[in-house]
Amino acid sequence: MSDAIIVLKKINGFSYIDTLNSAKKAASKANMHCILIHTHFNDNKEFEDLDGVLSEVDENQFQKNCENNIYTKRCTFNIYNPDEASYDSFTWLIHDKNYFYGFDLEYLDGDYEFAFRFLAQYFSLEKNKNDYLWFEYADWYYTAQDMVNLSKKNYNPQWMIKKLC
Repeated sequence: MSDAIIVLKKINGFSYIDTLNSAKKAASKANMHCILIHTHFNDNKEFEDLDGVLSEVDENQFQKNCENNIYTKRCTFNIYNPDEASYDSFTWLIHDKNYFYGFDLEYLDGDYEFAFRFLAQYFSLEKNKNDYLWFEYADWYYTAQDMVNLSKKNYNPQWMIKKLC
């Protein structure tokens, strides 16, 4: 099983700012925080990618916890900009060449319920209703509606291993 959880986003109309705002809103609804955000631009000042941390505590508490060796639930997240190679990159999976590897969660430290709580909120946002959730190396995916439906049930730790709906 992969530790990367990937959100496939539409290339046309993609905005890293909208994606970050969705992540922040979902984190807030899940009682989490998007912290330590770093945005990277190329020499032409065009967005390339962004990285940050999804945490159970705010940035100040996170720093204190790190200094005091206190474990904090967290994972990293990344937002990528589509490029020429992005088109047609997921046609094999969702049969639409307008989707790419736009957003991911990594380094989950085995805490998949933490990720699920965030993703349930992310996919419940109207702005993300056309996104897909995919696990690296899987030959299946969840639609946004699948994730909304799963979030209405008791948490099932098998959600990353096999498609539950």
